[in-house]
Amino acid sequence: MPDSQLSQLKDLLKIHWNYSEFRFGQEQAIKNVLAKKNTVVVMPTGGGKSLIYQLPSLILSGITIVISPLIALMKDQVDGLERIGVPATFINSSLSPVETNNRISAIKNGQYKLVYIAPERFYSAEFINLLNELKVSLFAIDEAHCISEWGHDFRPSYLRLKEIIKLVGNPTVLAVTATATPEVRADIVKQLDLKDSETIVTGFNRPNLKFGVIRATDAQKYGYLLNIVQQVNGAGVIYAGTRQKVEDILEYLLTNGVTAIGYHAGMEAEDRKYIQNEFMAGRARVIIATNAFGLGIDKRDIRFVIHFDMPGTIEAYYQEAGRAGRDGQKSYCILFYSPADRYLREFFISGDNPPPRVITQLYQTILNYNVDTVLATYSELMEGVSDQVPDMAIGTALKILEREGYLERNREKTGQAYLRLLQDVEQIKQSLSAKAKVQIKTLETFIKHHGDNLLTGVEFSPDDLAQLGGIKREAITRLAKKLTEENLAEYRPPFRGTEIKILRRVKPEELKIDFSALKAKHRRELDKLDLMESYVFHNGCRRQYILDYFKDTEAKACGFCDNCLTPNSVSTGFHNNKINSSENSMVEIDDIDFDNEFKIETKLTQLQTYELYEQGLALDAMAQTRNLKPGTIIQHLCFLIEHGKNINIDKFVAPEKQKLIKQAAKKFGTDTLTPIKESLGESINWDEIRLTLSRAKH
Repeated sequence: MPDSQLSQLKDLLKIHWNYSEFRFGQEQAIKNVLAKKNTVVVMPTGGGKSLIYQLPSLILSGITIVISPLIALMKDQVDGLERIGVPATFINSSLSPVETNNRISAIKNGQYKLVYIAPERFYSAEFINLLNELKVSLFAIDEAHCISEWGHDFRPSYLRLKEIIKLVGNPTVLAVTATATPEVRADIVKQLDLKDSETIVTGFNRPNLKFGVIRATDAQKYGYLLNIVQQVNGAGVIYAGTRQKVEDILEYLLTNGVTAIGYHAGMEAEDRKYIQNEFMAGRARVIIATNAFGLGIDKRDIRFVIHFDMPGTIEAYYQEAGRAGRDGQKSYCILFYSPADRYLREFFISGDNPPPRVITQLYQTILNYNVDTVLATYSELMEGVSDQVPDMAIGTALKILEREGYLERNREKTGQAYLRLLQDVEQIKQSLSAKAKVQIKTLETFIKHHGDNLLTGVEFSPDDLAQLGGIKREAITRLAKKLTEENLAEYRPPFRGTEIKILRRVKPEELKIDFSALKAKHRRELDKLDLMESYVFHNGCRRQYILDYFKDTEAKACGFCDNCLTPNSVSTGFHNNKINSSENSMVEIDDIDFDNEFKIETKLTQLQTYELYEQGLALDAMAQTRNLKPGTIIQHLCFLIEHGKNINIDKFVAPEKQKLIKQAAKKFGTDTLTPIKESLGESINWDEIRLTLSRAKH
């Protein structure tokens, strides 16, 4: 990269991002982009991956296409770019057809330098044709691990990217991810067919993150959760395994006075957008979400990430936990665990890996419709399958058949609703209350765009009509249902099933599908689940376990996770054995102090106290800083002493008092403290006795 070009980029870096220098790894990757060298970049969450394609896009002659897997990720990044004056837009399923066409026209007219696109858009022939009219200088792939079946978040739609890269003229390719093992990195290069590429790995370590595991029943998890949320200041993300669990946790936190909000993929796009904005703006302190939330969300002051349920892989866990502390400040990553978590993950793995019999029976069911294009719901398709499988397995089987070229699913938002008025327009208007302003505006929108055709019946797109009328989609649905209930209209909602086009007809037993490869994939996912569960039971440093998993050569014990506070911890790093039976690294029910007003004590909270002790704070100062009782701080100190930390109790108990306490303990024993206290009188308190005996025992 010429010095003039580097100087120009640094000027733009300062102007738009207010940074004076590049972070580690960014400059080399950007040099590769400008030198037209295909590059794979592995950089930890918060390391600045997005800048590697955003910054050079400003000086490249053509547009930069960014492939992004989640709607929330696109919106967040585009919003951020617009705020700093970088022309960017996105195209995904959250847009109405009208808005999609408007943005495509703007791209053609050169209004944008960066265009974020969901990979599913490439199933549209019309959209692919559009790309042929554009000059693409850089093809960036965010969350590139999604292209690898070895990765934790494999998405079949990513497999088409190699073909798309060729269709747009083989521009420079940049693939970025935060979580990729060496096997996944090699597979990214292979699946994208990258020639003469370079892989840049800056490391995985996030030294400001403090890891811990709490073992509890599902019922106990709620108490632990509230305790942590109340004790740790700042914003937080709580990940739950199901949509229902998101709703349950949200209700629990709201009932207990926590400003929280919920997010999952089952919500309408408009609702998800609102919820994301509330969290990003700090109006909601805590967000409870499924893994549909978070990729690329640039909220830098998240102080804790709690996993209410165990994720399926180390990659998924580290990526989600890594959303904490992007500003470099101390943050906590806490994993809750119960045996039921394993069963939930096995259910998801089963849904993602249907057996061969389900795939062949599903294909036969589709052929039995005897038409080229089948409209059916998952429940209808499931009737032809003998196995009891979740809906997810039907969806996965369809993906496999599509990937092998036997069928094609329509992903465009073409669902048309139908409305026919049974009375004339004036009578319909009179049926609406004068106060029902939204209903009146919605009806006027129908009349403006469809007129007298409403009396004979019209098919329409609710999304398009909402966009044209400046109203919510739900308002259209509510009005149509109201008129139907009052016998004023006939309404048919959009079809919500799956449109399947049959491309090849063969006998089910002649399907050319590599079932042995699918079986191996299933086995890999179960193995990864074993390794995730081994993390829970691991009694060495948790951060080192994670870094060893990614084969980070700089991995070493952190000194601050829950296990590093335990004297029996052995930092053996990553291991391939099955679950270790040792449980002394986890919080058990016996560790809970029900007399404490906070109900729960975890190694997380003891860690915070230890850090204050190391800063030299006195007992009362520690209690005031933590907003805890002095007695609770004493309990923390006793725990730390018993787990090998060098706590100098002379700061809290005078040496002469220690001597008297030890003499009394020798005389009366330590099975119960009451005789010791009674013999010492009022001059020595309970806390002094507990501290002294903890030190004497250890």
